[in-house]
Amino acid sequence: MQSIRAIPETLLDRNASWSQEFVTQQPELAEALRGGQHPKVFWIGCSDSRVPESVVCNARPGELFVLRNIANQFHTYDDSAVSALTFAVQALGVEHVIVVGHTSCGGVAAAVKQVLHEQEDDFEPLPASALTRHLTPLTELARYLRARVRERHTIPGAEMQERLVPILTEASVRKQIQNIIDHPVIQDNWRGKVSPLNGKVNPRVKIHGWIHNIQSGRLLDLNITVNPPPLPDTVN
Repeated sequence: MQSIRAIPETLLDRNASWSQEFVTQQPELAEALRGGQHPKVFWIGCSDSRVPESVVCNARPGELFVLRNIANQFHTYDDSAVSALTFAVQALGVEHVIVVGHTSCGGVAAAVKQVLHEQEDDFEPLPASALTRHLTPLTELARYLRARVRERHTIPGAEMQERLVPILTEASVRKQIQNIIDHPVIQDNWRGKVSPLNGKVNPRVKIHGWIHNIQSGRLLDLNITVNPPPLPDTVN
């Protein structure tokens, strides 16, 4: 019978091999990381085990500052998400924020499934939990998109699920970008204010939206990058 510690032990063994190779082949980087982190990118992605950002981007340690949660959401009332954005922008001085959705997202599929079945007689909503609260904005967006699609097309339930999932995946990325833009951390950054965390005028961030195709492994740029607006002319 396989030991219940077999998987953790395997991970520790892999780390031992990786760390030995890392310090041997990249000693300068290993030493530099001791002095702190200086990432240029704040990555907001999904917790899904199939979308590891460092692997997908072939990134080295120290290149990406990361927030991952179910369905790559950014809620302005979520202290974890807001604190990560605050630290990334005001302390680290990142130059880019990238929201990354992905195909075959379980959170997106769950939201679509709920809105397609909630009007059925035998529909039973999931019990209230941290997960359902986290997915509520995504479900509301799915409900809105379902209504929009039905205004234009008559589509059976199974086909509606297939059509709505990719639409919601992209729409959610766009929604998170708007949530980020509206947050005071970004607004202060774009106004060129001195950061309260490092006492500097940090780079004004650009915000991007991507989709990771799990099957191909490729990242798709949605071409919805939002640049900071021009600063007003200084009046002497």
